[in-house]
Amino acid sequence: MTGDTFPRSWSGRIIETAKIVGAVSVIASAAVGIWAGTVGPVAEFFDRIDNLIDDVARLQEDVARANGDDRVIRQPAGLSYILEPVTQGDNVVMIMVASRTKLGVDCRLIDWTPIFTDELNTPTPGQRLNAGRMPSQLSDDTTNLRIVMQPPSILRPGRITVYLTLTYQCPTEGGMTTVQDRTDSLPYQLLPAA
Repeated sequence: MTGDTFPRSWSGRIIETAKIVGAVSVIASAAVGIWAGTVGPVAEFFDRIDNLIDDVARLQEDVARANGDDRVIRQPAGLSYILEPVTQGDNVVMIMVASRTKLGVDCRLIDWTPIFTDELNTPTPGQRLNAGRMPSQLSDDTTNLRIVMQPPSILRPGRITVYLTLTYQCPTEGGMTTVQDRTDSLPYQLLPAA
């Protein structure tokens, strides 16, 4: 159609009607597409994909945490222990069996403190012997370390637990970062002084 009037022949009317229906269908398709992509089923589909990606990332973090890969060191269960008997006034000797994780393989131990807890359940720091000396740096192979500590004198005889707080310097993209970690808590029986 070249003019502003609607054609009078049937074939012209059919052609012009088809053009109008085609234009309306293009506009309606665009509107439905915009709706589907912003608030409709396509948007919901992409939201579900985003949620699935987030769930997989959380699952990977949970698996890393369960395996101990989110820490600097890993201690195989049941291998570390305290040499007993321990009497009030004695030094405490921890045999720690541990290795570095992938996260901690390039980290360097810069400080550590033994933390003791008796029946009062109050964490109390002890002292490390040879305060200026760090225990051996761990590798990614499982290593046995002998760590000698002086417990606080206020501990009551009975069941005691001890763990080490560990401070590491770890390389990152922006330089060095301080990372805190700790060993497993190890129990022992503190005997009264004779």
